[in-house]
Amino acid sequence: MIKTGSIVRPIAGRNQDRFFVVIQTDADCVLLSDGRRRKLNHPKRKKQKHLEDTGYTLDLLKLTTDKQLRKALTTLGFCKVQTFQKP
Repeated sequence: MIKTGSIVRPIAGRNQDRFFVVIQTDADCVLLSDGRRRKLNHPKRKKQKHLEDTGYTLDLLKLTTDKQLRKALTTLGFCKVQTFQKP
């Protein structure tokens, strides 16, 4: 069951390798954010039937900024840490 705060993954499409947090739920749609491409103030709308639940849940009351959301996903292992190397 997908609920607010759940970490989900799209089943197909260009975002199928990314993980998102459910910000808000509706009857059949949810609003998703990952803090990087989809910010908290501009979430992605997706139907629940196109999502796979990972079984993990985050407390959205503690995650008020995009940086906190990215850090929470990274510490759970759902986000890759981007490192840049000098040429």
